[in-house]
Amino acid sequence: MSLTRSEEMHRLTENVYKTIMEQFNPSLRNFIAMGKNYEKALAGVTYAAKGYFDALVKMGELASESQGSKELGDVLFQMAEVHRQIQNQLEEMPCPASCSGSMCWS
Repeated sequence: MSLTRSEEMHRLTENVYKTIMEQFNPSLRNFIAMGKNYEKALAGVTYAAKGYFDALVKMGELASESQGSKELGDVLFQMAEVHRQIQNQLEEMPCPASCSGSMCWS
């Protein structure tokens, strides 16, 4: 039994769609998984950055109490201020659609 031209085109088209979907779906799943990994990594970096900021402020406070290290304390406070500004800018950025809320920038 021979296929008509129309049936042959239909079969070829279905095969193309099937091939595209077989290749697209794994890539899409991988893309989503990588996005989730990126989000988790960013949350970890944000947590570490907050700890760094808190330690910087504490060192600045301690250094400011001593006359000999007053300048060091001032520099540490300046570094902490720049870090705080960066954090504020990061928190003002729109949250990605894949963000789960608690795992967002902050």
